[in-house]
Amino acid sequence: MPGVDPNVALHRLHVDSSFRPNKQKNRNFSNEKNLVIQKEVADQIRSHAIRELQLPDWISNVVMVKKPKEDVH
Repeated sequence: MPGVDPNVALHRLHVDSSFRPNKQKNRNFSNEKNLVIQKEVADQIRSHAIRELQLPDWISNVVMVKKPKEDVH
């Protein structure tokens, strides 16, 4: 995350170069889910939580998880 000292939090992918990446088949989502995905990704890019990388040989599909309903008392 921007502004966080690397001594506090640092994320790295420890990838063994002897293994080939497992390229996933591109998944299709409904129009409703696509709109939600696009909005969430745009929000995360705007807040600098994530950034776009150009990796033509590797793709990881989006996994959507429903949030549990909150108990309002």
